[in-house]
Amino acid sequence: MLFKTERLLLREFSPDDFEGVHEYASDYENVKHMAFGPNTPEDTRRYLEVQCREEREAIPRMHYNIAVEEALLHKVIGGISIHLNWRRDDGILGVIISRRYAGMGYSTEALRGVIDHAFRDLGLHRVHAVVDVCNPAMIHIFEKLGLRCEGRMIKRGKSRPGADEPYFDQFGFAVLREEWEARK
Repeated sequence: MLFKTERLLLREFSPDDFEGVHEYASDYENVKHMAFGPNTPEDTRRYLEVQCREEREAIPRMHYNIAVEEALLHKVIGGISIHLNWRRDDGILGVIISRRYAGMGYSTEALRGVIDHAFRDLGLHRVHAVVDVCNPAMIHIFEKLGLRCEGRMIKRGKSRPGADEPYFDQFGFAVLREEWEARK
């Protein structure tokens, strides 16, 4: 898998991406809305050397974790994922960009590229995402991309150990292929 957007190269992760991945995956502020992290060096190595290889080799492939490389810097600045349902017609999105590159439009650009890929190349009918209601930056990105808010899910997210509450609310966002194509 390899495709380009205006400023990004979206490609498979490799073990050589350790430095860039560990930069964002080991930063608590960067991963506080994620289901993983903050990573130890061993966590990051295992992800790059084992999990990504197993996902690439799976038949049928159900998980796509994609490196977000800033093309001019030749540096991995984030990751984006799409995980397919059992019918392979619906995918859930995830994205993370290093805080050092936040606010520069990289998440929006990467998501737009992966949603295009999901509909064009993977043949999906629908893509969706869930986001912590306390993450206004991601909510704004999904709205800007034209994903529809399908509602608030009460106590759907599991909090990190030590949090005041064990669960938190999330918003669900989605777009159908025909909606996405009509916007283009």
